Amino acid sequence: MRKVVGTTVATVLLFVAFPATAMAHGIGGRADLPVPLEYFVVGASAVLVLSFVALAVLWPEPRLQGGPDYTEPGRRVRGRPILGALGIIALLLVIGQVVPEIFGLERDPTRPTIAPVLVWVVFWLVVPFTGALIGNWYTDLNPWRAIAAKSELDKPHLLARLGLWPATVVFVAFTWLELVSPRSGDPATLGVAALAYTVFLLIVMAFAGRDTGLAVFDAFTPYNRLFSAIAPFGRNSEGRLVRRGWLRALPAIPEWPGLWVFVVATIGTVSYDGAAGTEWFDAITFGLIDSQLGRTVLLVGSVVVVGFGYWLASWAAAKLSETEMSAHQVAQRFAHTLVPIALAYAFAHYFTLIIFEGQQLFAAISDPFGLGWDLFGTADRRVDFFITTSEPVWYVQVASIVGGHLVGVALAHDRALADFGRDAVRSQYAMLVLMVGLTTLGLSILAG
Repeated sequence: MRKVVGTTVATVLLFVAFPATAMAHGIGGRADLPVPLEYFVVGASAVLVLSFVALAVLWPEPRLQGGPDYTEPGRRVRGRPILGALGIIALLLVIGQVVPEIFGLERDPTRPTIAPVLVWVVFWLVVPFTGALIGNWYTDLNPWRAIAAKSELDKPHLLARLGLWPATVVFVAFTWLELVSPRSGDPATLGVAALAYTVFLLIVMAFAGRDTGLAVFDAFTPYNRLFSAIAPFGRNSEGRLVRRGWLRALPAIPEWPGLWVFVVATIGTVSYDGAAGTEWFDAITFGLIDSQLGRTVLLVGSVVVVGFGYWLASWAAAKLSETEMSAHQVAQRFAHTLVPIALAYAFAHYFTLIIFEGQQLFAAISDPFGLGWDLFGTADRRVDFFITTSEPVWYVQVASIVGGHLVGVALAHDRALADFGRDAVRSQYAMLVLMVGLTTLGLSILAG
């Protein structure tokens, strides 16, 4: 029975991600799909429902709630000071973008500067994405951690009191700079922002201590920690690298105040970014997308809408399970189940940005400030657009979206077994509806 159900789920997933008829012709744009979008939506929804049924039959006991095993000796991690030095160098290169502006030096408009590539490709995408594979290397790369001394006056009670609420505000502000500000690609603007953020973190670390200050106020510390909890590798108490298994660390994430809101913000901001480029979103928002204030409202509104949907599913789970837990408590307990979805959304939306825009790093290294330099002989290198049709891109995006939701369903089922016992399956009806809705939204955005 187990093999039959597993084979069925795998077959449907392959049909959705790589349908044979889809190879009949290429596609010139997102609206020109190989088959109607409805086919993908129905197929993806079928995969989620089948996986839900399979889990109910084949997964009767919780398996992931024990957390990772860190008892093995592990391996010593080498090169940590080198990563810290690279992080500091990258930060100085970004802040240094203000120097040409101060001295009135003229930039070459045909040359890419290094700041947008480092911020929007390497720091924002490559580091957390790779962290989901190899573990949290952002801790060693973090330039603000590297320049701040560990304080004996660390105040961990602030993390228990404030949780991730400050980090959530900072995270949304960062995405505002990327998605709303008209100067998000301006190197001098990024330099000023990096300098201001450095001063901000140095102040909060001086007040709360290095570790607590970064955990509470640095949006990228929890962001990378959440994604890296997916990885099969982690660090034990001695800082040694150990193998813990895929997803093992996710259910063990501490339930800091505001945890579920932070995770919702990671999904809502990416959803806004994708939806903002579609005609249907412009139509239903009555042209708000045309003004900076309107885009700000829509960005925050997207986070609120996704958050309300998740809270509603959490409230329904509490009611259907007849538990004494509140909707907020359920939302906190199941927040980790949204992390794979957040990663899937971000990867599906941005992986082509990494592939193509990331190539500009080779040119920018030789001329980091756009002043006409050619330090390493690569300044004239241009982007190679080796993917000439969007068909393979679409398949990768579909597989990513569906795969992220499948993992989320499995994690939610495992947590429900631990929290709700015999009511586990019934408690997840609303969560399944939410997963199907988010999948439909994700595919509709990508197709738009």
